Amino acid sequence: MEQDEELFYVVDEDDNVIGCAPRSECHKRGLIHRSVYIIILNSRGEVFLQRRSLKKDLYPGYYACSSSGHVEYGESYEEAARRELMEELGIKAPLKELCKFKCFSDMEREISTLFICHYDGPLKPNSDEISGGEFVSIKDLRRILERGERKFAYGSILALNEFLRYLEGNKLS
Repeated sequence: MEQDEELFYVVDEDDNVIGCAPRSECHKRGLIHRSVYIIILNSRGEVFLQRRSLKKDLYPGYYACSSSGHVEYGESYEEAARRELMEELGIKAPLKELCKFKCFSDMEREISTLFICHYDGPLKPNSDEISGGEFVSIKDLRRILERGERKFAYGSILALNEFLRYLEGNKLS
């Protein structure tokens, strides 16, 4: 384990904690761990999409949800979401949990929780985490995802599609 390396919960496919392991071990051995995705929605009904920093080890330069990250050992999903919002965008805002989903790919095996956040204030992107971003309408978001107009981190595609399903179910779109 590298010095200062994050520790993650190791969970089973039903999100029951079965241990803990360092980040590198989770990724190298394909251990299931926890993550969060946060979608910021402004009062115009637009979603903030971030562009990941080129310094990131996973999906550098790809687009992603407004904010995302791993749940560290000892944290709840909501605590991790609050921490990530502050670390990546420098904001505090009320969160609403929408759903949990599995994000299993060649690169990651995660149980993820999706949060929505209504926010209109200034964003202060952390350049170590984010290289840019923009607000897009729900209509544009659907088009971008359907046509594959941008490269997105895999988990963010799943999270954004869960968000769109939520909107359809609640007739907010």
